[in-house]
Amino acid sequence: MKLLKKILVATDFCSSSTDALKTAEVLASTFGSKIILIHVIPKVLGSPMNLRTLKTDRRNRMRKLRARLDGKGIRTGNSVVAVGSPFDQIIQTSELLDVNLIVAGSGSNAHSGRGWPGYVTERLVRKASKPVWVVKAGTPPKFKRILCAVDFSDPSARALTSAIHLARAYQAELTVLTVTQDLADLYVTSTKITRDAQSKFHQRMEKRFETFLKQFDFTDVRWTKAKQKGVPERKVLKFAKKSEADLLVMGSVGRTGLARIVLGTVAARILREMPCSLITVKAEDAVRLELEAEIADIEKQWACGQELLKKGLPGDAIHQFQNCLIKDKFHVPALQGMADAHARMGHREEAEKCSRAADCIREQRRQDRVEAAIRGEHALWRKI
Repeated sequence: MKLLKKILVATDFCSSSTDALKTAEVLASTFGSKIILIHVIPKVLGSPMNLRTLKTDRRNRMRKLRARLDGKGIRTGNSVVAVGSPFDQIIQTSELLDVNLIVAGSGSNAHSGRGWPGYVTERLVRKASKPVWVVKAGTPPKFKRILCAVDFSDPSARALTSAIHLARAYQAELTVLTVTQDLADLYVTSTKITRDAQSKFHQRMEKRFETFLKQFDFTDVRWTKAKQKGVPERKVLKFAKKSEADLLVMGSVGRTGLARIVLGTVAARILREMPCSLITVKAEDAVRLELEAEIADIEKQWACGQELLKKGLPGDAIHQFQNCLIKDKFHVPALQGMADAHARMGHREEAEKCSRAADCIREQRRQDRVEAAIRGEHALWRKI
């Protein structure tokens, strides 16, 4: 069972890439992940002869990096040295190898004139369908305070799922933040927006926030929620700085709805001004479950379900407990596990149903034991 199976680390051998690799090492040590290194040589760097020399040099440097990781007991995959557009090659490799996460340094790009952060990293955040972890240069790989900004969209739901897993794994404090803009900033209208309308709008957004949060399992996570009013990117940045967050997690393409939070735009500004490292999530969770294809032993299956519960994955745990019951419909631990999982998900009726079924089986077995004891002691039964 793995929650973070493969990490693709982009490196250009600068100090920013070194910081990114350190973060990947910490993640790999925690989740048992495999690190795959990638370096891309831009085509513009010279003649074919120079290119061959560069390839040889880069492969040697990649071998040294990989040997250092192997020496630390970190699993590694075959390193990739490619030629072409850096962000295109990184994205293609991430899809080809089906990695969980791309890790890259924020870069400096002082020589390019494109501004900070690195142009390649900004393009990765915009174009990659895989989650991208941008490591701010000069920051140590610590995750004690995690901030997750949400707008109730699917990408922000995936971002919060990943933030919860990280907070649980590193025993970090998690803050879930939503920002609501004023109605006047959302709609161009000649009609004056009344205070009553503004108040009702904010009340609706607060209810949506509460409903959104109910779908997540925060078991064993220290977390708080926060609400702000104003321009999303400004408020998120200000809150991240004020709270001294180590990591900001957010969906990079959100919905346009009542809040009008287009996180594609928000993420671009935050990327330029981020006070901490950043994870952007789009179509896939950064931390996602991968199980063995089949577990034959019922006790191993039950143990897998219990582990999933501990990791905050009650839906996946239910699937494992159901497989136990296919093998043995009277398996009490599986029924109790399903009751616990449904309770964690807020499914009260299902939880009570499973709990009652487990109690009935326990009671029946207790009665069977009593009856067996009576039979063993009664003279008439002994003769029979």
